[in-house]
Amino acid sequence: MRTALLRNGARAAAAALALATAFGGVATAAAPGHGERGEHGREAVPIEIGAFGIHAPDNAAAGLVAFHVRTNDAKGRFVQAFRPHKGVTVKKVIADLTKAVSRTPAGAQGISAARDDAEWFGGAEVTPAVSETFTTRITPGPVVLIDFGAFLEDQKHPVLRTLTLHGTYGRHEVKSNDLADFPGGIVITRETPGGPRFDVNGVRKAKDSILVHNASGELHEMEVRPVKPHTRDAEIQSFFNGPMNGPPPFVTGPALGLGLISPGRTTLLENHGMPAGTYALLCFVPDDKTGRPHVAEGMHKVLRLT
Repeated sequence: MRTALLRNGARAAAAALALATAFGGVATAAAPGHGERGEHGREAVPIEIGAFGIHAPDNAAAGLVAFHVRTNDAKGRFVQAFRPHKGVTVKKVIADLTKAVSRTPAGAQGISAARDDAEWFGGAEVTPAVSETFTTRITPGPVVLIDFGAFLEDQKHPVLRTLTLHGTYGRHEVKSNDLADFPGGIVITRETPGGPRFDVNGVRKAKDSILVHNASGELHEMEVRPVKPHTRDAEIQSFFNGPMNGPPPFVTGPALGLGLISPGRTTLLENHGMPAGTYALLCFVPDDKTGRPHVAEGMHKVLRLT
């Protein structure tokens, strides 16, 4: 994977390699948590999400924070984590997020404001069969969790839960060969002359974790959808170029994947129980200039995972 990344020659890829090395160096160090563990032995903050709301502890340790998310809802659930910037209220973040998902010309203004309102740490789209752990560095302070799927259906009554991170936020020494501790692939979200794209490196197995780095100036997500075995990116683009009436005909199951992450942020996603198959990476975040979902601007990538 190191050779493949360097062969790309992109600055974003080189930056992500360094970030992967940093994550690898702490992958086997247990972060204080509440008993749950991800694939690399980290204790994680347990989050349960369903029709009952969001269950999470009141407190956790700052630093490299792992959130383990699960649901009993057959339709699947989506939890998103964020922290308003100093001087910004949660109410304002929700108001701007409401504009962002409105599917109107105000969407571009709303998503730009939401990007500036808060730090977006990522999130998890899960099903009863597939739980997820997302891990990222977070300083001490409050973290707000929102049921994002429920929010898309009803912006007037957001389902929220706040937990507080405590402790000293420090840096870990890493060695140059610690990338060997990181067995998964890397996805970089970046801008190109043709629009936003997923730059995928070494993502080959369904069970592998994925390090996601946002190298752009916009918010991005990485939805992971199971699709029909012979699906092509051209078919996905054709659908989203059209009126998009009804569900995409190539989709075969509920969404998994990673929620919104801020520009410059890196988050590790671990899927627990995702079967081998054909998947599409999709970003539905509205563009901060046009308001169109990024997937309609070409931000999709079909993967065949063993």
